[in-house]
Amino acid sequence: MSAHSDVAAGFSISGLLDSSSKTRSRFPVVEIAIDLIANHPSNTAYSMDETGIRALADSIERDGLTDLPLVRKLPDASWQMVSGHRRKAAYELLAERDERFARMPCRVVENIDDAQALVLLHTANYFVRELSITERAAATRALGIEVERKRREDPNLSGRRTEDIKADILAEQTGRRVSGKTIKREEALAKKIEAELSDEWKIAADSGEISAKAVSALAALPRDEQTRIAEGTHLEGLTKRQRTDAIQAAIGIGPQPDRRLVQSRKSLAGYAASIDGNVGQADLETIGEIARIARALMERTASDKNGPSGGL
Repeated sequence: MSAHSDVAAGFSISGLLDSSSKTRSRFPVVEIAIDLIANHPSNTAYSMDETGIRALADSIERDGLTDLPLVRKLPDASWQMVSGHRRKAAYELLAERDERFARMPCRVVENIDDAQALVLLHTANYFVRELSITERAAATRALGIEVERKRREDPNLSGRRTEDIKADILAEQTGRRVSGKTIKREEALAKKIEAELSDEWKIAADSGEISAKAVSALAALPRDEQTRIAEGTHLEGLTKRQRTDAIQAAIGIGPQPDRRLVQSRKSLAGYAASIDGNVGQADLETIGEIARIARALMERTASDKNGPSGGL
């Protein structure tokens, strides 16, 4: 088994690594002075907000370190963080007032090269941390190097979509699945946020406060028009759907129907077009049920618009 496969087989995102004897022998715990652990240079893709670090430090001081960071020993015998940069930053904060936190227990993974460390860094962050849209996309984009390595080693992957191979890598390293379609959609959305949105909208879009539909509508406009809409549109207290409607209204796009209704309408229209002759009894009963649901919904909507009645 290759070093890379060996690492993949023993790595667990749920607790970083489990406590089995096999894991303890392959990934021993070592207490290391935090000032001797270098940050991984690719971790700059992820936020290290001070408020979150302070909250994490408080949690560690109160409850201890529940998930051990993962470090590797470099050829020159120095240490490099692979997964656990925020925990290391929290320890640094705590060490300023309590020397007990000057050293941190870490799991040590050995005999992995730079490319393998990069895969572990990004796959760990993908599920462990609450990432923004652009951070998640940065994680999967960075797996492109590993995708090419896999293709070189396995000719059968030559015709497989890149996003599907990335999904396989995440599953191999974490035991959790995400679809290739989701990865492709997130990377495209992140690119749109980074390249096409004005600064006024980037934070809300990146945090998921506005929908992908709203992002696409805004991205189609010149930057100065996006700024004008941001200044005149109040989104506080609204749901994501309401924010989308408000943004589209400001742009001049009328309210759009729920996509579930659009799909249902298409399905029903397709069924009607395919009927040539009598409709079966089971189909008639289903059509009647659809009609009853539609009537009840229309009546409820009309009642909501007219307001509460004066009595029973």
